[in-house]
Amino acid sequence: MVSKTGKHPGVLKDDVTSPGGTTIAGVHELEKGSFWATLMNAVVAAAKRSRELSQS
Repeated sequence: MVSKTGKHPGVLKDDVTSPGGTTIAGVHELEKGSFWATLMNAVVAAAKRSRELSQS
């Protein structure tokens, strides 16, 4: 969605959540538990490994 719309991920989050709603409550819990950082680390590790495998 980010590449298609050109919108910042935070703006997209705001577009699809209601203030004080259930989705944003869940998102806040994920953010407190460093979920996004863990997810990004997993994506980076997978991309790195993919590059390594493609060169062998």
